[in-house]
Amino acid sequence: MIRAERTRDYELARQVLTHPKIYPAISDDSSPAREDYQPIASEAVIYLAVYDAAELLGLFLFVPQSGVCVEVHTCLLPRAWGGRAAEAARAARAWIWANTPAARIVTSVPEGNRLALRFARQAGMTEYGRNPASIQRNGRLEDLILLGMSKPPQE
Repeated sequence: MIRAERTRDYELARQVLTHPKIYPAISDDSSPAREDYQPIASEAVIYLAVYDAAELLGLFLFVPQSGVCVEVHTCLLPRAWGGRAAEAARAARAWIWANTPAARIVTSVPEGNRLALRFARQAGMTEYGRNPASIQRNGRLEDLILLGMSKPPQE
């Protein structure tokens, strides 16, 4: 069974975020070099580690946008890709609804990242807009697709 738990182990967060398969997907042309990256050490930012038994699958990074809206960044290690990723997303969503005042989760996906876009939609997010030419990768401006989900009344 996959579980989610908050971690304040910023070294663990750094290791996951700078994994060679993750960092290129979460960074852009203005990001520091992978070896120079340091996570944000703030109580406002939630690093939610996900585990399958004792095996670390990665983490979800939640950054507050307001008192009731958080932006999620999915950082799952390759071992979690596939079926376990959907279960990890459900565990993270349940944790956020149960442990924070969040009523909405949003994300932004570069238009060229079709796998992340499909994953966000499979996790229950719906597109609500687009931020034109708002991320630069490899010298090319891309739109960010804006997706979100609201907390169901019963959760």
